[in-house]
Amino acid sequence: MSALLSIEHISKTFYGIAAVRDVSISVDSGQILGLIGQNGAGKSTLMNLIGGVVQPDSGRMFFKGQPYQPRNPAAAYHAGIAFIHQELNLFTNLTIAENMFIERFPTRRLGPFQLVNRGTVMARTQEMLAEVGLDLSPNLTIDRISPGERQLVEIAKALHLDAPLIILDEPTTSLTTRETDRLFALMRRLRDQGKALIYISHILNDVKDLSDSIAVMRDGQLVAHAPADDLDVSQMIALM
Repeated sequence: MSALLSIEHISKTFYGIAAVRDVSISVDSGQILGLIGQNGAGKSTLMNLIGGVVQPDSGRMFFKGQPYQPRNPAAAYHAGIAFIHQELNLFTNLTIAENMFIERFPTRRLGPFQLVNRGTVMARTQEMLAEVGLDLSPNLTIDRISPGERQLVEIAKALHLDAPLIILDEPTTSLTTRETDRLFALMRRLRDQGKALIYISHILNDVKDLSDSIAVMRDGQLVAHAPADDLDVSQMIALM
């Protein structure tokens, strides 16, 4: 069976400096891939290549067995790749439900008109909030909820997309211990449901505990990719 996402010999240079150099890596459905490296190692650039934020200088990507060349983040989103960034992509003046369906609202026909199906919006939003353990009204605006709750709303958006690949970049920064535990349980459940997840974090014990395999980047290169059971935290630090 082919990998869900496969990256082959991909490189990206900015102003003569190689941010990503000849990286080849893959992630399978039903797997959590931990991605680690010091700041400037190339992790963010690699994720930006996957997300269509920047274009590679060379190399190829395949997603779901097909050539994958996202020209912008919207193309990655519509392909089925969800990103949970440190900098949240939420409109604070809109409601949770409006943020959830900002890409496309479900509609119903009333005579010659297409109207937003508000009942579907509310029910689906409530369902996704429950999935991430939030007991909030879909009508709350984002500016009225805590930073940790905003992070979980962003994750609920990814669940609404039903993306086969979810990429989480330092997702626990704004979370309480309880919210973090809830997130990790959700990640494991998604993995068991067949989703692929890429988890980026500087908290190496969390990466070790959560991941099925761990990839280490240094100076723009992939220096290791091994089963999580084969690496301890001291080895991870040495590789970085």
